[in-house]
Amino acid sequence: MAYTQSVRGNTGCLFLKGICIPFYIVSSREWILLDSGSRFVRRELEEYLGEQKIRIRAVMCSHAHFDHTENNRYLQETHGAKIVLSALDAGILQDITSLKACFYSYTGQDNERYNREMLCRADRIFVPQQQENGQIQVEGVFFQVLALPGHAASHVGFVTPDGVAYLADSVLSPDPSGREHLTYMLDWSRSFQTLEAVRRFSYQSYILAHGGVYDRIGPVAEENLERFRGMMDGFCRLFAGELTQEEVLAKAAKQYHFTWDSYEKVCVLERVVRSMTEYLVEQGRIGRRSRGGVMVYGPWKPE
Repeated sequence: MAYTQSVRGNTGCLFLKGICIPFYIVSSREWILLDSGSRFVRRELEEYLGEQKIRIRAVMCSHAHFDHTENNRYLQETHGAKIVLSALDAGILQDITSLKACFYSYTGQDNERYNREMLCRADRIFVPQQQENGQIQVEGVFFQVLALPGHAASHVGFVTPDGVAYLADSVLSPDPSGREHLTYMLDWSRSFQTLEAVRRFSYQSYILAHGGVYDRIGPVAEENLERFRGMMDGFCRLFAGELTQEEVLAKAAKQYHFTWDSYEKVCVLERVVRSMTEYLVEQGRIGRRSRGGVMVYGPWKPE
C-alpha cells in the first residue's frame, strides 16, 4: 500500500511496491517528482494521487531505465506534468530504435514489447555538466544536479532546496542476506569512482530509489564498496581457463543459480556479465584475445 514519509522541509518520499519516489511540494496539492516509477506501480501511484488530490507539476528523471521512467508519458498526458530529462536520456527515450542505446541486447521488436512504456517526449532538456552553478530551475524551484555516472550512461541525482540528495541507483541499500548476487552497472569503473565520491557527501539527508531514507550516506557507500569488491572477486574466479562470452554466461548462471526460463532474463544476464567482464579487463585482472575470430577471456596478463 502506498504511503509517504516526510524527509525534510518540503521534501518527502512516496513509497510504492519496490521503489521510493522522492517528491518536492510546490504547493499544498502540487508536487514535483524525482522519477516516476514503472508501469507495474502505475495503479498504486494514480490511486494515491487521486485520493490525496495531488497534481504532478513535473517529473525530473535520474536515468533512462524502465523503473524510473515508465510513468513519464502517463503523467504528462493525465496531469500535464513537464518531463525533465538529460540530453542523452531525452535522445534514448525518443523512439524504439534509440532504446537500443540502453538495451542493446534486445531487437527492435523486443524493445517494442518490453520497453515501449518508457518512450516519452522531453519538455525540458539539460546537460548535467553544463548547468550554471550546477543547478536547474523547474517550476520555479532550484535543484542542484549531481553527476553520478556508472549505473547508466547519464545517471544523475538531484538535491532539493531542503538539502536532501536523491542518489537514485548510484548507491544501493545494504544487503543483510549475506548471499552473493550479481548486480548491474553499465560502467563499473565509474560506479566505484561515484561511490568513493558519495561517501564524502555532506547533505542533510539522502534518498535511494530502492533503499529509502538515510541521514548518513558514508556507511552505506562503504558497505556497497565492500560488497561489490567481494562480488568482483567471486566473479573473477570463474575465469580459471579460456572462456568465450557464452561460456562465461553459462558458468555465471550456474554459479549464481540464475534461471534461464525466458529470453528476456538471458538478455539481462548478458548485460550484467558483459559489464562485469569489461571491468575485470580494465583492471588487468583477466585478459582477452582473439581465437579464430572469437573473443576469449582468461587469467592471462593483458596484451
